[in-house]
Amino acid sequence: MDVSEKDLGYTHGWLDCWDCFQDRIEPYQYKDWELRHEPGYGGSSTPKTLVLGFSKGASQSKKAREGDYNKVPFAGMRGRVQRILETLELMPQDRGIDEMLTGREKEFGAASLVRCTLCRIENGKPITSGTMVTAGFEAPEIKQIIRRCADKYLADPPQSLQQVILLGTNPDYIEKTSQLFQVLYPDFEWINPVAFRARRAIWVYAAHPSKANGRFENWVEAQPDDPSGYKCLLAKEALKG
Repeated sequence: MDVSEKDLGYTHGWLDCWDCFQDRIEPYQYKDWELRHEPGYGGSSTPKTLVLGFSKGASQSKKAREGDYNKVPFAGMRGRVQRILETLELMPQDRGIDEMLTGREKEFGAASLVRCTLCRIENGKPITSGTMVTAGFEAPEIKQIIRRCADKYLADPPQSLQQVILLGTNPDYIEKTSQLFQVLYPDFEWINPVAFRARRAIWVYAAHPSKANGRFENWVEAQPDDPSGYKCLLAKEALKG
């Protein structure tokens, strides 16, 4: 992977970060967990909006091993990411999601809480989604990795940042990640159950774009009598101020 001489974490492409790897041994393994060295960031170096997942999923990790970072962010789910941004009235009219995830982008950024690929090995297979996400916060070594990455890349985000779209509305995910953010940001302040203010920006939890998310359409339709739809309405309300 090619990296620039100096990368502060908000430059499009691969990141030269080895903080979690002892003597640059990779993948890092701890019990039934594995961390693959595939750190990166997509889009603008001065983003107004940051779309933030938890870690690279299987499709993104596969693209990472192919080497072209332009194809990595949200691989396999870009259409749904675009629909999320459209629903939140943040999607630009002059370009599509593919162009927004390149180094030419000026307004949007794409990253993950863990910028490498974190997976749990179950029955010999790497699992990158589902319950493994919140389980990571319960394993001390993995929680340390999450905290280390958040400290490095999120503790002092770019001054340009106005809103962060956190992918995932599962109550456990909101609880675990918001606990981390409350430690990270002394000015953390809840707006509503799916949104908070911190570091000059508004942070909202939105539907995860994975095809395995069976309630994605409910969130997009944003009906007030549907639990997922109501979360969407709360997110939109927070972004409007």
